[in-house]
Amino acid sequence: MSLLNKFASVEIKADNRISEEDKAFCLRHQDAFDKSGPALQKIANVISDTRYEQRQILGNDSYGTYITCNSFKCDDEHIYEMMQKRNKRFIKAIVDYFSRKYTVELDSSIILEHLIPTPPKEPQLPWGGYREMSDEQIDQFKEQMEIYHQEESKYSEAMRTLPLRYEQIVDEIFVQLGGFSFQEQAMNEFLERTWNCCHQNWDGKEKFEIKNDTLRLTSGWCYCDDQWSWGPEWKPNENLHTLLDALAWYQCGRMGEAALWFPELCKYTTKVNEFDTCNMSKVKFIKLFKNGRVDIKFRSAAYVQEFVEQCMRRRSV
Repeated sequence: MSLLNKFASVEIKADNRISEEDKAFCLRHQDAFDKSGPALQKIANVISDTRYEQRQILGNDSYGTYITCNSFKCDDEHIYEMMQKRNKRFIKAIVDYFSRKYTVELDSSIILEHLIPTPPKEPQLPWGGYREMSDEQIDQFKEQMEIYHQEESKYSEAMRTLPLRYEQIVDEIFVQLGGFSFQEQAMNEFLERTWNCCHQNWDGKEKFEIKNDTLRLTSGWCYCDDQWSWGPEWKPNENLHTLLDALAWYQCGRMGEAALWFPELCKYTTKVNEFDTCNMSKVKFIKLFKNGRVDIKFRSAAYVQEFVEQCMRRRSV
């Protein structure tokens, strides 16, 4: 089955796995992608015809044609290259949208590999080139190159009109989700990240303890650089940033909002080590210590117990 026939045979069905908002996004990009191909082909045709006209007028004039531009090479080959590249752009636009919106990790390279056919492989000369080859081998190599150029030409033409559909991309995304919904997979990844930052990777021992209404992150969660004349600088590490994201989720039920609730702590460095979280109903304040310890005081002992059980001791939904 040819490349075009393969994609033309794909049965497109209504996809009820995504929301209307998501579908609207996909349909906008589908429409733009579908219309870009014919539009670029028209541009390529105009450029090709115009350059031919210029050559007919000027002949062998050393000044060349007037169809030039410093920032863009005005020839149909570059337009054709753009037509091929839009396939990857379309796939990445859909994948990046779902990855950002639902905070899930998606590998666009795998989807590109599945949906964009592999180009033909160019024959390679042996080390030493023609000097190490017999006349018969040279003839065979030239024949292989001729076949390759024909296949490459057919491939390039097919890639310029590859009939990609957003539904194919969504199918690949759900394969990567492993049967989970976007929300379930986002929560699983969220819990896995949080569990990893709160446990030692060699024995799974917890790197925290509970003291009444305070969650004590025992060591290695921050660094104090006190060599500056203007006072110490505090550097929360990535594990603390991950836990702050969990605290934000525990407060508001949304992921990826640590910087909104803890803007000073989410900087690379900060000059203060005590943070009063008066805007939060569950967390009271956070304090960083020079030995790398961090204390998170909740507004009740029940809150700290609930947070630990929901976010720090679970690994999946």
